[in-house]
Amino acid sequence: MSGAEGTLRVGIVGCGGIARSHARAYAADPRVEIVAVHDVRPEAAQEFAAELGALACDSLAEMAARDVQLVSVCTPPGTHTDTTVALLEQGTSVLLEKPPTVNLADMDRIARAEAGSPGAVFVVFQHRHGSGAKRAHRLLADGSLGVAQVAVCETLWYRPDSYFDPQWRGNWAGEGGGPTLGHGIHQIDLLLHLLGEWTTLEARACRVARPVEFEDVATASVTFAGGAVASITTSLLSPREVSRIRIDTTAGTLEVDHLYGYTDTDWTWFPVPDAGTAAANGTDPGTARAGGAAATDALETPDVWTASAGEDVPSNHAAQIHDLVGDLLAGRPHPTTLASTRPTMELVTALYASALEGRPVARTDLTPDSPFYRSLDGGLPAQRVTDRMSTTS
Repeated sequence: MSGAEGTLRVGIVGCGGIARSHARAYAADPRVEIVAVHDVRPEAAQEFAAELGALACDSLAEMAARDVQLVSVCTPPGTHTDTTVALLEQGTSVLLEKPPTVNLADMDRIARAEAGSPGAVFVVFQHRHGSGAKRAHRLLADGSLGVAQVAVCETLWYRPDSYFDPQWRGNWAGEGGGPTLGHGIHQIDLLLHLLGEWTTLEARACRVARPVEFEDVATASVTFAGGAVASITTSLLSPREVSRIRIDTTAGTLEVDHLYGYTDTDWTWFPVPDAGTAAANGTDPGTARAGGAAATDALETPDVWTASAGEDVPSNHAAQIHDLVGDLLAGRPHPTTLASTRPTMELVTALYASALEGRPVARTDLTPDSPFYRSLDGGLPAQRVTDRMSTTS
């Protein structure tokens, strides 16, 4: 899938803020030529095209006629499906910004279009592509870091009321869902990438302070097929922002603590303490003692996590786009496919279903017969949603 002289011809649909992250990543890769851009606002497309030295196209068809091989879809979430299907029908591959869709029905519609197209769909979940996550995925999968037992997944961010001023934000029609779908989905996807298949979930979604139709805080308890349990918290009310995943295994604790993107230095590994240290745990509960690495002699010798370190690749758009471009030009499969991200969308769907119905939800419940398959609010009346998300009732 290569253009002239081994280059990939790329287009961008949607010329807002996130499109610039894509553009910077493409521009930094000498194997890429940004050929064309498109936006429903012609003036935005013209300005963006001038910055990039590309052509501003009036339509997706005009973009396809420029022999574009890959298109980044950077439009608001509610428009992802129609845009992606139209590109697939023209035979073009798509790099789709998160969230890939606003419901499972749309995801399956894209999958059907993909099955009938020479193009393919990939999803922006760049946290899978940093070197830390690649190491963690490999070492957890082969058992080098033990067996996962307990996990914590937190997206504690802060967005003021003014964040929701754009017309498409703060409502089901424009965003499809709240911060679980639009913000926490990055950490949720990484958690599932590391722990594997999830089975059941029980959740609470609350509207505490922001002027939105959905939640501004959500919590969930999740069980995994491998036996692990995890808690997930997403918030837009947290002034000291953090993105964190902690996984406690039979061999130690793996943790990544960052904001918007990690480097290798944001990952830590704490092996199970030696027998003497472990035996002393809790024996003098009224006295503080040193924690962290100082609490065990086990960290004084090299461990599998430290030994696995290589080149430090941050988890940004450039990391995933670099991998994707290389895979496409070499004719290799790229792992972050639409299909690979469906479990993430299923978990997000289950969280809303559990919160709004007040019951645990199994992954197997998420069939086309579920009211949440086509809409994350389950088609419930607005007042019912408000009542379920109230913290005072």
